[in-house]
Amino acid sequence: MQFDQLKQEYLKCNKCPQLCDSRIQVVFGSGNEKAQILLVGEAPGSSEDKQGIPFCGMSGKILNELLASVGLSREDIFITNTILCRPPKNRNPTKEEINNCKSRLDQLIEIMQPKVIVTIGNFATDRIIGKTGIKTIHGKVFDYNNIKVIPVVHPASYLYSGRNPELFKEMKDDFKVIADLAQEEVSQKNLFEF
Repeated sequence: MQFDQLKQEYLKCNKCPQLCDSRIQVVFGSGNEKAQILLVGEAPGSSEDKQGIPFCGMSGKILNELLASVGLSREDIFITNTILCRPPKNRNPTKEEINNCKSRLDQLIEIMQPKVIVTIGNFATDRIIGKTGIKTIHGKVFDYNNIKVIPVVHPASYLYSGRNPELFKEMKDDFKVIADLAQEEVSQKNLFEF
């Protein structure tokens, strides 16, 4: 399956009746579909549901700052969520909703073949590597089907912390790890192409 086919298939998804009833639209993802770095968040929020773009609200502004701090932009990455539809009243996604979107995320990873997956927050981290406790595992490198995975703290945590500068420094440090790892993966790939 190609990227566009997967996107078209899921833009009309109706696997979760409650989400279908409450969403404005399916928020498939945005960015560079050929990116080496795939970011996976939790679920669309209100702004995302209206605009159809992941992380376009306040959390997205923080994410853009974190990307810029390591010389990356939205054009350098692809970003999606664990589920593609906004849960009513921004509640947490259910296990059933996450499972209903499981094959879509697996197919996206298979199509994109990213070198690095960044899991944003506990839901995405649990979905990809089966771990939670983001405060203790953020910035560490894990493996998922020979793809490097780096869990990071959700930008909303920074907002909820009253914009704690120490937390923001930790978050920037984690994004440095991401950028370094992506560069290392690209360099290794180039070595083997001669």
